[in-house]
Amino acid sequence: MQQRQDVIIELFQQQQFIEAENVLKQAISNNPLDAQLWVMLGEALLLQNQSQAAKRVFDRAWLLDPQAQWVNHIYKRLEQVSAAERREDIDELLRVPKVTVAAAILTQNEAANIAKCIMALQGAVDEILVVDSSTDETRKIASRYPKVKVIPITWEDDFAAARNSGLPHVESDWVIWVDADDVLVPDDIASVREAAGVFHHLDIVPALHVWHLNQVSGTVYHDFSQIRMFPVRRGLRFLGRVHEQIGTSKGIFHNDIYRRAVKIRLQHHGYEPSVMQSRAKFERNLRLLKLMTQEDPENPGHWLYYGRESLGAGEEEQALAALLEAERLGLQTPSFGRMPDVYNFLVQMMTVRKDYSQAETYCLKAIALNPDFPDMHFNLAQVRMKQADALLRLAEGSIKKSLACLPSYRGSVSADYQIGEWKAEVALGELAMRAGKLSKARGIFIKHLNRPNITEGMKSKLTAIESERQRLNEDHA
Repeated sequence: MQQRQDVIIELFQQQQFIEAENVLKQAISNNPLDAQLWVMLGEALLLQNQSQAAKRVFDRAWLLDPQAQWVNHIYKRLEQVSAAERREDIDELLRVPKVTVAAAILTQNEAANIAKCIMALQGAVDEILVVDSSTDETRKIASRYPKVKVIPITWEDDFAAARNSGLPHVESDWVIWVDADDVLVPDDIASVREAAGVFHHLDIVPALHVWHLNQVSGTVYHDFSQIRMFPVRRGLRFLGRVHEQIGTSKGIFHNDIYRRAVKIRLQHHGYEPSVMQSRAKFERNLRLLKLMTQEDPENPGHWLYYGRESLGAGEEEQALAALLEAERLGLQTPSFGRMPDVYNFLVQMMTVRKDYSQAETYCLKAIALNPDFPDMHFNLAQVRMKQADALLRLAEGSIKKSLACLPSYRGSVSADYQIGEWKAEVALGELAMRAGKLSKARGIFIKHLNRPNITEGMKSKLTAIESERQRLNEDHA
């Protein structure tokens, strides 16, 4: 692999783009799921001004790696290149088997959302199933649209059972599960069947994570955690009363599924505070999660979600106990992939409690398990800044205590009376400088500028303050 990449890079450096293209096409034929190979092929085509072929190749790369960082840069470049002829060889390389896909929607009293959800799926799938336990107009509204088949069910406090009851009614090769308050992004209509075709050939059972754009109070949160798309007749089913997961007959913690995120974007509004309150989601989820921890107490995922929902409901001690149990069980379950979530919540709780030492410990534990997880490095930085702030406050208290003790001290070891004359005040000036209180620090430093042995150090601090003052003035000019 590395030798092949070195060859490709050398061809790019020598501007032998046709040769690089040929090597890459052969490599992709052998490994069509390698997103980086598609990116490099797109670059080779773009450098030959083959913009149309390059665009289609980059589209495939993005489908396979939805979290890619190159996307904005590359698509802006494509806008600046004139269109070129289609390439039949590239069309053939991109070709995937034609497979059929069903969309399945689990609904309960979704009359306000179901039409918009179904309309967004038109053109993306071959059939639409509405697995419904409603008492409102949901079924009637859904039945008006083409491709829709309504499957009435009785709700039994079990999301997995409800979804599984819909699977036997799917006639297509694949299924993508969407919620009634999900809306498929129009640009990704073609991606649904394409993704199914790309992964259909795998010997190991594929299960695809979609890209949720969760709308919360005007902010979009990107989530790739949920498996929503998979082949129908290869033994996959849902497990769990709530926050259900995909698994086989062996459960969810076995390496018998090929999990992969794809660029199929669903806009989701179900986490808006008003929706959460109106549906009493916390109360429902807590009730079901408590049952799950009783029915399957060795599953770390159940304890994680129980802790998360408890935290959202303000039950902090219950949340902490559940998260600690999730940590204990998760460390014993190598295939449990949610340990970063467990530690994220534990860090959050310890930070709120101002137990920065414990928060730091959890950050370091998480980094030891997942060294490349960026969120935890950022969390560690936040915790250490708070530790630094706390230490600065402690330092200020100690300086003031030294001043308070000085007049009454009568010990056999002589006190340093320069503490009262200048040292304490200069130290407070240094703290003020660290805290960004430059005017206060400057006044203290000027006051003591001519004291012996400290003049040079004081001048350098004043110079730094003056430089910062000038920079700020320039920024506001």
